[in-house]
Amino acid sequence: MDAPLIEVRDLWRVYRMGDEEVAALRGVTCSIETGEWVAVMGASGSGKSTFLNLLGCLDQPTRGSYRLAGRETARLGSDERAGIRSRELGFVFQSFQLVPRTSAIENVELPLVYGDIPAAEHEPRARAALAAVGLAGREAFVPSQLSGGQQQRVAIARALVQNPLLLLADEPTGNLDTRTSVEILEIFRRQHADRKLTIVMVTHEPDVAAWANRVLTFRDGEIVSDVRQPQTRSVPAEPRA
Repeated sequence: MDAPLIEVRDLWRVYRMGDEEVAALRGVTCSIETGEWVAVMGASGSGKSTFLNLLGCLDQPTRGSYRLAGRETARLGSDERAGIRSRELGFVFQSFQLVPRTSAIENVELPLVYGDIPAAEHEPRARAALAAVGLAGREAFVPSQLSGGQQQRVAIARALVQNPLLLLADEPTGNLDTRTSVEILEIFRRQHADRKLTIVMVTHEPDVAAWANRVLTFRDGEIVSDVRQPQTRSVPAEPRA
């Protein structure tokens, strides 16, 4: 049987603050299979964002093991981790993080530039990614000409343009109204269903977490609940306003 895409064993992340040590993660152990959509919940300071940063190779654990697609990430050098981030991971953030004076298509092309993809493929792949999130015809628009929901669509297209193994989303609907949040979550749902894309999504909203098929709840740096949610509807209900 194939190994899980993500294997975390006794993962700790301890920060030093002056003379004190603060444990953001305390011995976290879990695995996530290819094709799962996992919501990560918890109060502020519970460790959920630290967990996401470690999965994204944006940080390293103090101790413990994190294996991604069978590779022990602690054994990788900084260049190798950067390569994983650029080629195998897609990131979506609450604040969109688009380059302000750069067009939508140029924003989406950025991972291709850093991922050593042949230049001739950049524009066709970026156009296809924008079309997949409903932004065909908006390629030349800069972020200030787009609504918040459209900016998040550009960010999703940028995250998907490399066909990543894993999509990591940190409060992807946090700055959006209810209707726009549903539109964004529907894009995630289609990618998850059609491409079997693995998604790990941090949220503090139960109605957003309901779109996932599994919910991990963190408290004080530990996983206190791991609940699978069989999806019986093709499109989950809208989150509450």
